[in-house]
Amino acid sequence: MNNLAMTTIPEFLIRRFHEFGVDEGFGIVGDFALKLFDRLAKFGFPVLVTADEQGGAFAAEAYARIRGLGVCAVTYSVGGFKVVNTTAGAWAENVPLLILSGSPGLAERQGDPLLHHKVKNFDTQLEVFKDITIAQAVLSNPLTITQEIDHVLSQMIAHQRPGYIEIPRDMVDVPVHDRVGSLVIDLPKVHPTRLELAVEETLDLLEASGDAVSVAGVMAVRRKLGPELLAFTEYFGVPMATTSLSKGVILETHPLALGVYMGAVSSDSVVQQVESAKPLISFGVLYGDLVMGGFTDHLERGQVIECTDTHVNIGFHTYHDVPLWAFLPALIQAGKQRAYQEGGQVVRRQNTFTPQAGKALLVESIMACIAGFIDHKTRLIVDPGDCLFASVDLPAQTLTLASAYYATMGYAVPAALGAGKADPNTRPMVLVGDGAFLMTGLEALSAVHHGVYPIIIVMDNQGYGTQRPMIDGPFNDIPALHAEELTKAFGVGTGILCHTENELHEALTQAKNSEALFIIRACVPPKTYSPGLVRLTNALKKKV
Repeated sequence: MNNLAMTTIPEFLIRRFHEFGVDEGFGIVGDFALKLFDRLAKFGFPVLVTADEQGGAFAAEAYARIRGLGVCAVTYSVGGFKVVNTTAGAWAENVPLLILSGSPGLAERQGDPLLHHKVKNFDTQLEVFKDITIAQAVLSNPLTITQEIDHVLSQMIAHQRPGYIEIPRDMVDVPVHDRVGSLVIDLPKVHPTRLELAVEETLDLLEASGDAVSVAGVMAVRRKLGPELLAFTEYFGVPMATTSLSKGVILETHPLALGVYMGAVSSDSVVQQVESAKPLISFGVLYGDLVMGGFTDHLERGQVIECTDTHVNIGFHTYHDVPLWAFLPALIQAGKQRAYQEGGQVVRRQNTFTPQAGKALLVESIMACIAGFIDHKTRLIVDPGDCLFASVDLPAQTLTLASAYYATMGYAVPAALGAGKADPNTRPMVLVGDGAFLMTGLEALSAVHHGVYPIIIVMDNQGYGTQRPMIDGPFNDIPALHAEELTKAFGVGTGILCHTENELHEALTQAKNSEALFIIRACVPPKTYSPGLVRLTNALKKKV
């Protein structure tokens, strides 16, 4: 540390954010955070206002999935507690989301007064976030503040988990000791001998087979191994599936791209090829229940080479300290030295759809129609439920964003704002159910306010349609919302109601040819479901 160099908390934070290409945050101000927001803006880091704190956190979380770090700024308690759900989801799905909270000043805490927003004691918010973040700091000591900031950020990146920093308002302008140099990240450690042995055994298994398949998972995305995944697929000639958390990490129009493997939710052709693979090699896959279609996967673990963020499992033994970030490049290099090539094949599903005039929409026809409008400038953002299950076969050409394991409703619309700011070269296309849209649909206006113009398809099945096949009742019924009329209230954008295939096709044609916000409400009859949800329900019934 250079003891002569001084800075302030906002200036130091911004310098670190810029190291990761993070140019803005998301959130809502309050009096305990006013000075913090003001200084961040003055030093070149705007916090983009959203309709609600949770919406700001969803936007920041989506930003983090693309840029590698996202920042949500809030005020004390009334703002902080609103983003607990999003932070929990970021932990579950390995997203480095930073919660930056203003709080009462250190001086005004003396005597334990009853200040507004206070709950129980001044550390209550901190204690809540301790359980759902990898590292936390309340910045109170000028001698150690920059070190504490670096600790939180480095732990977030090293472990791909959310973090928490709280800034008392009387500390915002206090001079603090600066730290020179870039942030040091300690990635999961590597044992060279074990790495060499794991690579050698993997190559031996691949060479002994002619039916290898790979599955790219979420940690391969988080470690930014997309180029290496593509190199492995093309050089080795091994077909590659993804999970719902990594959909689109390689082009799903690629000749060796299988599509999403999600247990019984996936099509029979994908299930057959993945589950019969010898060997199956997985790169950073999260084996969660929803990711595996309610544990309807049938994977023979003795045939799986499982490459995780810290180790490699081959069959029933483990190579510790062989992390994915080191293993995959080493495997590719060793394969080139052996001149190995598998030469696998994929039966490509044809995405052709001819709308029929007057024919009522079904979930399947909505997805078939959407497939024809996806290109390399389209980023799919999908809310949990039947939108998620139905979208597994859509030909994503960029990384799809979805709360596909934690499954929090209301994610997709505010995530469009974060995605649009993180990658201005793609346009968000949101697939959301009527129930989830009711929760966060107003964030569409936040997106427009900040220069992002998504296409939002609201699949309206009159309630919580994913729940109905399991147990139906009045708890699945919700108020009807004419979502397409919201553009009139917003004063911007276009809203279209669709009941038929030709109406949806025409609406999507207009949307793609426009740069404005589009909200399309696509109505399907109640109690009609996607083939994926039907397959999942049928499989789960056998387990009951």
